[in-house]
Amino acid sequence: MRISEEPLAGRRRLVLAAVAGFAVGAGLIGVLWASTTAVSGPTADAKAACAALDRAQPLPSTRVDRGSLDPAVLQHVMAADDLAAAAADLSATYHDLADHIDGVRRMVLSLNFADPNGRHHLAQAQAICGTI
Repeated sequence: MRISEEPLAGRRRLVLAAVAGFAVGAGLIGVLWASTTAVSGPTADAKAACAALDRAQPLPSTRVDRGSLDPAVLQHVMAADDLAAAAADLSATYHDLADHIDGVRRMVLSLNFADPNGRHHLAQAQAICGTI
């Protein structure tokens, strides 16, 4: 009894088509996954710094006593400063952000939220954060 080679060739083509389809599909999923997670280390740190600064808002507009300041404000500003410094250490792109967030940190530590220099740094840091 002789087995026809025609059904075998048809199965071979079907298997090759399935393998090729799987490979193309897996490749497309890999490309899509890579494009959604393509945030680099310094950019991720800069975005996290901006998020921490945003979480410290709203800042008071006058001088305050240490006891009246929510401790979370200081913690968020300090975290933003550390993250911005880490981003700047890895990429010169984020030096301005780190400098302005450091100015905000100094304002918060002084408890003088009416400081025009500190307010300038806050506005500049927020503007930079809007572009990241």
